[in-house]
Amino acid sequence: MKDDYIRREDAFDAVEARIDELMTHPEFRRKHLDIDLSGIIRNISAIKPADVAPVRHGRWLPIVSYNNTYKCSECGRLLVDITDGLKIVAKHYPYCHCGAKMDGGES
Repeated sequence: MKDDYIRREDAFDAVEARIDELMTHPEFRRKHLDIDLSGIIRNISAIKPADVAPVRHGRWLPIVSYNNTYKCSECGRLLVDITDGLKIVAKHYPYCHCGAKMDGGES
């Protein structure tokens, strides 16, 4: 399963909003007046941050004047490949050496 990375501040806001929503119900309020919001916030704060980096997206651009030559849209690296076609190049080289994911960009 893929991990979802969220900001702690957003988690705090979500917890506070849900508790505020629940506290408007009289039946819930009577049963659960002992909610320790500061404890929940402490627990979320104690979670170690994920080791993530932003993903750079790019694509291999064919160089028209040179057969089988492509350029990274992010760093300009040239790639010469004897296969025939951009789809094959993208399959064999899904990342550039600069780290860009060669999937055509975010859009």
